[in-house]
Amino acid sequence: MNREASRRTAIALCVALVALVIVAMARAAALAGGALRGLEPHFGDGHRRVIGKGQIRFDGLGPERWALRFRRERQLVERLQRRLARQRYVILHDPTVTEAIGLAAATYGHGDELWRKAKCESGLNRFARNPASAASGLFQFLPSTWRSTPYGRFEITSPYANALAAGWMHAHGRAGEWVCR
Repeated sequence: MNREASRRTAIALCVALVALVIVAMARAAALAGGALRGLEPHFGDGHRRVIGKGQIRFDGLGPERWALRFRRERQLVERLQRRLARQRYVILHDPTVTEAIGLAAATYGHGDELWRKAKCESGLNRFARNPASAASGLFQFLPSTWRSTPYGRFEITSPYANALAAGWMHAHGRAGEWVCR
């Protein structure tokens, strides 16, 4: 009977030891952030993920928010690509505009201002017209302003005459007559 009692005591000790190990592991897992936290493949990367009830959240943002952000970024990229294509078309297919602004900058200076104003006023389109004010040409000259320049006898849509007139106005202190600065 002594042997039977020692056997029961040994089994009870083993069961108690296994239970103690299980409890210790459960407490360690709970302290680490959940029972399954240690099994997560991205554990410790600094991001917070919540998975449950059909939703997945990454750093507090769900899939709808990330999809919206992606769509907005994609739309921005598409707008920039269209804008680049338009500018590339103007520069490559109408070299007279590029040459005209370059000639005016070489003659009168103020190259950066001339490029900025031409892009703002007409989008580098030498045939641009403003129906509200009758302004036209590369730098959107009003007919009265156009006639006040030394180039007023030339055609207002001529990119060379328009750019040179704008350069002349800059050189003679009349740069503030445009809406675009």
